[in-house]
Amino acid sequence: MDFDIPEQKSRMTPLWGMFLYLTVGTVWVVVGDALLDHWAAGSPHLARWQLAKGWLFVLLTGLLAWWLLVRMRRAEQLRSALSHELAQVVRHAPAGIARVDPHSLQILWANERLCTWLELPLHALRGRRFSDLVVPPDGIPSAQQLEELLAGRIERYQGERVCQPAGGGEQLPVLCNVSLVPAAEGMPEHLVCVLQDMGEIGAARAALAHSQRVLGQALEGSGSGLWDWDLLQQRSTYSPGLLRLLGLAGPQPEPGHLLLLQRLHPDDLERVRAAVEQAIATGEAFEVTARLQHGSGEWRWFHARGQRHLDADGQPERFSGILTDLSARRAAEERQRLAATVVDNTIEGVVVTDAQMQILSVNAAFTRLMGYTEQELQGHTPRLFKSGRHGKEFYQLMWDAMQRTGHWQGEIWNRRKNGEIFPERMSLSEVRDGQGEVTHYVCMFTDISEEKQQQERLEFLAHCDPLTGLANRLWFGEQLQGVVQQAQASGERLAVLLLNLDRFKDVNGSYGHTVGDQVLQHIAQQVRSELRPGDLIGRLAGDEIAVVARHLRHADGAAAVARNLIGAAARPWHTPDGVAVVVGVSIGICLYPEHADNAQHLLQGAHAAVYGAKARGRGAYCFFSEQMTQDARERLRIEARLRLALARQQLQLYYQPQVDVASGRIVGAEALVRWFDPEEGMISPARFIPVAESSGVIGALGDWVLREACRQGRSWQDAGLPRLRIAVNVSPRQFQVNDVAGSAAQALAASGFSARNLELELTESVLAERPEEARQTLLRLHELGVTIAVDDFGTGYSSLAQLKRFPIDVLKIDQSFTRDVPASGDDMAISAAIIAMGHSLGLQVVAEGVETPAQLDFLRERGCDLYQGYLCSRPLPADEFAALLRASLEPGAGAAGGIDSRR
Repeated sequence: MDFDIPEQKSRMTPLWGMFLYLTVGTVWVVVGDALLDHWAAGSPHLARWQLAKGWLFVLLTGLLAWWLLVRMRRAEQLRSALSHELAQVVRHAPAGIARVDPHSLQILWANERLCTWLELPLHALRGRRFSDLVVPPDGIPSAQQLEELLAGRIERYQGERVCQPAGGGEQLPVLCNVSLVPAAEGMPEHLVCVLQDMGEIGAARAALAHSQRVLGQALEGSGSGLWDWDLLQQRSTYSPGLLRLLGLAGPQPEPGHLLLLQRLHPDDLERVRAAVEQAIATGEAFEVTARLQHGSGEWRWFHARGQRHLDADGQPERFSGILTDLSARRAAEERQRLAATVVDNTIEGVVVTDAQMQILSVNAAFTRLMGYTEQELQGHTPRLFKSGRHGKEFYQLMWDAMQRTGHWQGEIWNRRKNGEIFPERMSLSEVRDGQGEVTHYVCMFTDISEEKQQQERLEFLAHCDPLTGLANRLWFGEQLQGVVQQAQASGERLAVLLLNLDRFKDVNGSYGHTVGDQVLQHIAQQVRSELRPGDLIGRLAGDEIAVVARHLRHADGAAAVARNLIGAAARPWHTPDGVAVVVGVSIGICLYPEHADNAQHLLQGAHAAVYGAKARGRGAYCFFSEQMTQDARERLRIEARLRLALARQQLQLYYQPQVDVASGRIVGAEALVRWFDPEEGMISPARFIPVAESSGVIGALGDWVLREACRQGRSWQDAGLPRLRIAVNVSPRQFQVNDVAGSAAQALAASGFSARNLELELTESVLAERPEEARQTLLRLHELGVTIAVDDFGTGYSSLAQLKRFPIDVLKIDQSFTRDVPASGDDMAISAAIIAMGHSLGLQVVAEGVETPAQLDFLRERGCDLYQGYLCSRPLPADEFAALLRASLEPGAGAAGGIDSRR
């Protein structure tokens, strides 16, 4: 090989060896001769001694020569062995080696491994620049390191390089170690470059990293974390997995931080501490289950296993182990326990069989539902429960589904022990082992007898009214639509008759809803009995029954049906006490195809016609007309515009004076709402008040009137006008939908108007419909100090016994009784009676509609307290009313009765 090992430099050169040999020889001869002359001078044996001295020198030098030759031979053998060994190492080393000229960086020699990496033979490598074939990965040469190496400031340097094969093969990353070899005998100064394959190192590192990663994943996958406690230095270390188990984020705790002991539950602390001390003292395995506080604050169960470790002297050195979160396992155990409890306590029957369908176990619910005990079913199969209602096809489909999906669910009929057949909802599932073989079947079922009955009831309720058994609104509408479609194809004439019960609320109010329900059932039965074959009947609402009369020749046929139904509904229902209760009906009739051509419009037309029948009186019928539709649309239009008028403040209050009969002074005013529409101008209250009551707008409207009246009354007081009592009408519908007492309190508080100057006028119907509720509201108003007046007295249904139950202050005589005074004796008698009755009850009496002096004289003679009407003034806007009031206060103005009634 061409890699020459330089000889070891001898400590003694040949010249020095020869010099020493001559010196020693000379000293030997001179000193020997001198000694012999001194000791053996004149001795006959001097010659012998000199001869012996000569041979002794020869012997010693011969021995010395032999020893030197032996050492030289051994050194040569050792050098040859070392040279061979080094050659073998260099040839077979896994690293590339090169000798490089330190100045030109030309390659002087390279081993086979480097030649292989560079894909060049040695003769081709000689003379090539090393830096051209083995380059830094960043392309920047290490000239500075080379300079420091040549200057002797460093002994070697290393860095990553890339071998670039001459044949264009894949580049090889290497770690290059460079050292300087000084010049020696026969060997110039050169660089030794040792290249180590980084690919193998990277693979080894990757393998190590993979191994560590697999170990870490295995540890993480086990749900455990590692802890280690250095007993000598009192330092603790925790793996990231352990910190995650404890829900702790951030850096490692301080080395001396005993994290686990500090997070132990107080009830487990002493037990765990004792177990740790025992394990460290005795070397026994440490294993304990305890609660640790999670980072979220909750306490979780963990299992710790550990072992102590001894040092070389046999003393405890470390204590380490793993920590496992038992939360999931304990939760699973709890779920398993809970599942067993659920199976034992569930209301569903549960049967478990083996793969041959032999019954193994049943739960308590099964025994309750089927009547069999578990012992009675041992050795039997579920065929014991067959009802006989299902054929082979049913069971074949069941097992086909089991084979495909491993599960079947559906309804099935089975037989109890007592022979009763019942429906059940069953779920059958197969259980397989690890090899996929079926080992068990689990069947769960529920008795759905009640559910079936409930389903039948729901189906009935989906189509029928539960009280009367008639078709409900939805089902009746569907039936009507089908009949209309048939009529469109056949040309049939038919009529929809809508029956609305008259005064049905009075029955509920007088006898209670139980009796009302019975009366409604009676009427439904009577009406149904009058129907002809093919006619339909249904209940649309609480007191509305619809009938479809089919196969009519003309409108008279529909009228005849209506008369029959009115007669049937009028048949009395008798209470158990023998009291006859009669409730009539009003009927609206809509004809097909004259009035409407579809089911929806037929019902709408009949509903509109009911209002016409009601207007004619009870027990009447009315045919639909287009005018009814127009009226309904007008009501909707008025409702929409009235809501808009409230929002845009297009409403205004007018005030009609209330005059003291005796003095003629204006002492009060009735507030009356007026609507000035930008398009139509003044809209009569007779048009919009009924719409407001039927639509619910009356609630907002009534609240506004209360607030505005109180505000205006306060404004007049602040202007220096006399205190007046302002009366505000409260409609029956407003009384139902609003908290009148609450609204009054808010209006008074907001305006600062005095409660004793506010009067609320109620009709007798308000007191009659819900007497107890009305009484409680009036008591609240009375506590506020508000005056209560009964408006239009004598036109309602109130009795004296009922009136005296309410905190009433004022009675108002309806204008229908004063209009014909004094021409009508009856009206005079009625008016006089009301005045007398009111005074006897301690009430103030106000007469409405007074227009003539004769009427006023009559009222004055009968002692009436107040009056209002055109005799004094029409209703006036607020500013005109204030002017009228001021004029009445001027000297010489006279009594209010003298004010021009044309105003």
